[in-house]
Amino acid sequence: MTARRMPLVPVVLAFATGIGLAPWTRGGLAWLVWALAILTIVALLAVGRASWAAVPLLAGVAALGALRGAELPLPPDHVARLGLPRVARVEGRLAAEPVRWAPDRTRLLIEADRVDGSPRAGRIQATVYGEPPPLAEGQRIAAELRLHPATGYRNPGGFDYAAHLAREGIHVTGTTRADRLTPLEEPRPPWSARVRSRARTAMARALPPASAALLGGLLLGERTELPREIDEGFRRAGVYHVLAVSGFNVAILAAAVFALAKLARAGRRTSAVLAIVVVIGFAAVVGPEPSVLRAVIMSVLVLAALLLEREAAVANSLALAALLILTVRPGDLADPGFQLSFAATAGIVAAPLPRGIVVGAGGVSLAAQLAVLPVTLAHFNQLSTIGVVANLAVVPLAGLGTVLGLLAVGLAFLSETAAQVGFDAAWPVLLALRAAVALAAAVPGAVVHLPAPPWLAIVCYTASLLLALAWWHLGPASR
Repeated sequence: MTARRMPLVPVVLAFATGIGLAPWTRGGLAWLVWALAILTIVALLAVGRASWAAVPLLAGVAALGALRGAELPLPPDHVARLGLPRVARVEGRLAAEPVRWAPDRTRLLIEADRVDGSPRAGRIQATVYGEPPPLAEGQRIAAELRLHPATGYRNPGGFDYAAHLAREGIHVTGTTRADRLTPLEEPRPPWSARVRSRARTAMARALPPASAALLGGLLLGERTELPREIDEGFRRAGVYHVLAVSGFNVAILAAAVFALAKLARAGRRTSAVLAIVVVIGFAAVVGPEPSVLRAVIMSVLVLAALLLEREAAVANSLALAALLILTVRPGDLADPGFQLSFAATAGIVAAPLPRGIVVGAGGVSLAAQLAVLPVTLAHFNQLSTIGVVANLAVVPLAGLGTVLGLLAVGLAFLSETAAQVGFDAAWPVLLALRAAVALAAAVPGAVVHLPAPPWLAIVCYTASLLLALAWWHLGPASR
């Protein structure tokens, strides 16, 4: 893996560094650095020293990152500029599908357009107590909400929920009762929400509740209906990542579509185009989570390489995915999902993996665990001691369950009888998956709770991993 094959890696690292330094960087300083970098590059090119332009180029990219990551002031008509807390009548459109996260509580994301009859803008996350009327993404509603500034628990070193909401563009939260919410139009959900709803309905009809909820987690990343003991078991076993739609699911889907198209005697390029269309559609259905976007971008790049008959550089594809996501959503740099997804993938790509199915799978699991360790400790204060071993059983079962579940859900759009056959085949796999997770979670000390490491410890740990990789890749003669 040479630097020429991954030129975007230093670029995205510089851009991410700029975003990270944005809170402590004045806008004028960032513009000055950017302008000086451009002038320096032009001067070096003029005197034929193009090879010296790398440093000013990266400095300019870091300056752009600082500018992109700067927090913009809220517009004058934003709902956060109201005198809060207060009770107000809010009219707006649902920006996402309603989420029922408790038997009597539903979470709505409202894109407000009027508050107490006056034009307003901004997103409000509202909790509705009771049974709301049928609602769908994109539907206009009105509700009497008690509005508050978005805040969270202030435990030192704990998860900053207010910062998480701010990254999602949410600065105001609200509460109301179901009888104080009125739909202003009939539900007209977009096609992606209709597909998601039909998939959930098909799973609920064909499988027992716990298995349907587990399959919903594998296929759609939805965990609200998952029984508490199963959810906690996945956490304790260190395999919760299989319930978060990520590269694991996207890679399986892309490979399955490509293989089925080849079996149907479609050409290589036709199969690649079909796989690209399906994974993009899948991303639209499950939502724009950082792990999903990363996996979809990488999958599209790999499949596009097949179309162009070029060899795909995985590290460069990973860097391009990060660069695209951070350009559009710079706040994702601080998101745990973004950090976990890219750290795990980078660890697997960079690590020297042994050959052999079992040993190689263990190496993949260990590489991912080592890469995400500082992230999990910093955000969740947890260390999994059984995750590396548990993944050897859980990942194959989750993969098989995902393939069978996708096949069954796809058949549900054509024939309920055929879909039932697919769900019947997936059910024992789901039971085996639950058993493997429960066995791993029951191991004493499966999860160790530790304090969040200081930044210096994280830097030293990361530097140690990088030095070990450099020794492996650059010093074969010394071994």
